[in-house]
Amino acid sequence: MPPRYTVLVTSDRYGNETDGLTMEREIVAGLDDIEIDLRGMVCATEEELIAAGANADALLVSTREAVTRRVLENLPRTKVISRYGVGLDNVDLDAAADHGIVVTHYPGYCTSEVADHAMALMLALNRRIVELDRDLREGAWTRHGASTGTILRGPVPPLRELTLGLIGFGRIGKAVAARATPFGLRILAADPYVSPDDIASAGAEPVTLDALLDRADIVSIHCPLTPETRGLIGAEQLRRMKPGAVLVNTARGPIIDLAAATAVLQAGELAAAALDVVDPEPLPAESPLYRLPNVILTPHAAYYSERSVETVRVETLKAALAVLKGKRPGTVANPAVLNRVSLV
Repeated sequence: MPPRYTVLVTSDRYGNETDGLTMEREIVAGLDDIEIDLRGMVCATEEELIAAGANADALLVSTREAVTRRVLENLPRTKVISRYGVGLDNVDLDAAADHGIVVTHYPGYCTSEVADHAMALMLALNRRIVELDRDLREGAWTRHGASTGTILRGPVPPLRELTLGLIGFGRIGKAVAARATPFGLRILAADPYVSPDDIASAGAEPVTLDALLDRADIVSIHCPLTPETRGLIGAEQLRRMKPGAVLVNTARGPIIDLAAATAVLQAGELAAAALDVVDPEPLPAESPLYRLPNVILTPHAAYYSERSVETVRVETLKAALAVLKGKRPGTVANPAVLNRVSLV
């Protein structure tokens, strides 16, 4: 008899759908070297995660589950936690290593989608697409005729005369730079973990964060959420930006101090913002950001395409299965665990 393992999907995107695990069930049904009992249960609290995971050999988690040290020390059977998506800030990696639990994910699944979304938001801000759509629906053509200059709420500088500043120059930052280059944008990049030579070879100018904020007309965030980057863009940084500059965030919400950003947008000290991610999520209904005409909001959707969702579901499960079989997955997010477990 092949060994039997329990795999628990706790993601609120997949674990609560009665037919949401069809793809995963097809994968595990084709295995002949191990047997998998696949279960789905959304877990919104530490207590729910501990209760649901107590008998699980593998957990497949998403963004909102807080996989804390307390949770991890109460998962006696768990060998692997496989994270849907890119960020790992909701998983205590050190605690997982301490308890011999491998943490893995598939970070490349949505690089193109996020870069496309960031570029789309930049173009929408620059060309005032959302503002013009709203104004025309409210009768601007009737009031002003076909005179674009009288309808516009502000300037539309040509992209080829602007400077784009990328905060973070990993996979997604580089992909955005590649997309921005044909538009003629000058590109700056601030990333202390990427060598200046690597940045320059990708067609960007390596700069410090302060220099980027001073010079960029468009600031786009592409760094991971870590203790170092949480609140990285606060009131001081926002006020360093040029008066006509715009801010784009498709990374993680807590990187920006949202209250500070709201204040400078309300005061007109920052021209506009396009935010796919905020903190908290969802954005409360009473948030003034919904009512600001110089703000574009999307619902943490930059990662999404039908293909990217299929890819992340398949690869996240495959990574967990690899560990259950004693094999090393494509990524080990907590390499210190390899001192406690043996994977081939």
